[in-house]
Amino acid sequence: TEVSLMENKWDSEKYLKFEKERTQPAIDLVRRVEGRNVSSALDVGCGPGNSSAVIKNIFPNADILGIDFSADMIERAKKDYTNITFEQWDADVFTEETSQKFDLIFSNACLQWLPNQFNTIKNLYKLLNDNGIMAIQIPCNFDEPIHHLISKVVTSEKWKAVIKHERNYVMSSVEEYFNVISALSDEFDIWTTTYHHVLPSHEAIWSWYEGTGLRPYLSQIDDSMRDEFKKDIMEEIRKNYPLQKNGKVIFDFPRLFFIVEK
Repeated sequence: TEVSLMENKWDSEKYLKFEKERTQPAIDLVRRVEGRNVSSALDVGCGPGNSSAVIKNIFPNADILGIDFSADMIERAKKDYTNITFEQWDADVFTEETSQKFDLIFSNACLQWLPNQFNTIKNLYKLLNDNGIMAIQIPCNFDEPIHHLISKVVTSEKWKAVIKHERNYVMSSVEEYFNVISALSDEFDIWTTTYHHVLPSHEAIWSWYEGTGLRPYLSQIDDSMRDEFKKDIMEEIRKNYPLQKNGKVIFDFPRLFFIVEK
């Protein structure tokens, strides 16, 4: 199930290998709400705290609460950013149990992991103060070669007997997000941006996904089979991502953004 696939441990060290690339969308998103009156902010799926730190840099006087499902991520965030509050929460449980309200609700690359993300968006909106704003970023790269090649490998004859559960991608169409947020407010913006990340090697693509999109599969594979699985994934990566003239790799990553005012 989706829940069981999320239970394998997140690793903040692997996630932060590409901190600059992972943080840039958060920077771009929070810049869109710069200048607003924000005294309280909630960062949903704060990970190791890098996105919460971006919010703090733009709104230094705001009280910021970062929440994440992963104990490892929260532990790392507390260690690195002592001027921000971090708590371990399931986002949906938090929306049901909290009495807090916020001027800004922010989420960078989290909601795609949640099986009922549209309900989550609606419930988060209810936690906004009047004139508050919700700012969300969701990867929309599931038509990119990396996802097709991962699916090809994990559903192959060789691996389908080992990998029993394929990750359920919860990325929906722009129109579906539009319909959800337009039902909440007349004041919103929605857009997509493709980041053309320059990575040093094919190995870097494996490293990027080892800490995120490949986690549900690696958790199902015995350590003795890990090298063989990596070899098969790497073979497909090399086929799908040609080296450029400078020896580096262009790794395209489209992302969906939306801002909703209450």
